[in-house]
Amino acid sequence: MDYNRLKQTILDSNIHDWLLNEERGIYTYKNDLNIWIKRKDIDFDRDKFRNEDWATMHPDPNAYREFYEIYYCASFIEEKMLVAVDGFRASLPLPEVGTNKVKGEDYRFAKIVDHLNTLDEYMKRSGLEVMGV
Repeated sequence: MDYNRLKQTILDSNIHDWLLNEERGIYTYKNDLNIWIKRKDIDFDRDKFRNEDWATMHPDPNAYREFYEIYYCASFIEEKMLVAVDGFRASLPLPEVGTNKVKGEDYRFAKIVDHLNTLDEYMKRSGLEVMGV
């Protein structure tokens, strides 16, 4: 499998295409067990996310960076960052700098790891819009 095909496979998938081990933070693609995503542990001091109203305007104003590593077999492919908001009730993709616009690719990735099914609600609450789904 080449890089472009791997990326497209992931972006074309949905949450139901993945097995989740919530305790380990590992998502395994059901149709190709060589594709997997690992959520890294959060450092509650270093990963604090501040100064962005869209992330801190919720009842729980604390927000944290979440890093997800994408692998094919044992090969690291890339890292994605989301922001956990409102007591980890949702993980939001970052908007483009100075806007409220989120890339379609980033939104589709966030949908894959949205096991609480709260992404769309929190995107709306945060005033974030998707461009190019």
